[in-house]
Amino acid sequence: MRSYLNILIALILVHYFYMPEQPEVTRGEMHISFDSRECRPDLVDLWNTLVQEQTFLNESAVLIQLNQYIDKDGTVQCTELHWIGYVDGEEHAYGVYVHQGGNVYCNDQIFDFPMQGVHPLAILREADRIEFDDLTRGEYDITLTTFKHDGPMTYNKTNGDLYAFVDGSLRPLKEVTFSSEVSRHVIEIFPEIGQSGGITTAESIPDRIIIFPEQEILLSAVKISITQFLPPFKKTRLLSSPWTCPPSS
Repeated sequence: MRSYLNILIALILVHYFYMPEQPEVTRGEMHISFDSRECRPDLVDLWNTLVQEQTFLNESAVLIQLNQYIDKDGTVQCTELHWIGYVDGEEHAYGVYVHQGGNVYCNDQIFDFPMQGVHPLAILREADRIEFDDLTRGEYDITLTTFKHDGPMTYNKTNGDLYAFVDGSLRPLKEVTFSSEVSRHVIEIFPEIGQSGGITTAESIPDRIIIFPEQEILLSAVKISITQFLPPFKKTRLLSSPWTCPPSS
């Protein structure tokens, strides 16, 4: 279940970026280099570059959302990152779009909606650890998206296949219960299965994969039940991508 806060944030972003009378948007471009053999940008390196190139105070940064589109070969076709940062005490909303070739497109505008949350690096480090090849299996594309949830909540198989980083390894979970009011960020991965004439199903592929960052497990009052390592995936249905990257020029 997605938090109502996610819907509120989406509406706010639509208002600021797409509605009339929006604040002035400063746009920029740059290029980053990464090992083509890795088929993906290093998100921690990307963040360090953004800190150097932009004027916001690193310590003030708050993650809004990370999205990545990964093809069946495990190659990240596009990365989209949104966060809040402060410049001389003034709140700004930032968005960057990183295409496969290394072209980066940046948006920056004044934002007047104070937010609390996790620093982007806390989630970017976790996303860097995910082996996309193991998830795509060379058979289907996947979309990675982060969400923020608030308040007590129990996750089980009805929400999707559950995993957490434990001691550096991705471990499957049977059930996770957050009993505190503390907000948390999760990484959700949606397989996109080809279809012909409507919704299709595919055996051994999950509807949704939910990954709990290690920091969230350690910092929250959480009860977890760990099953055997890497259980078989369940069946899935077609899930379309919840976002699209702007075309590379």
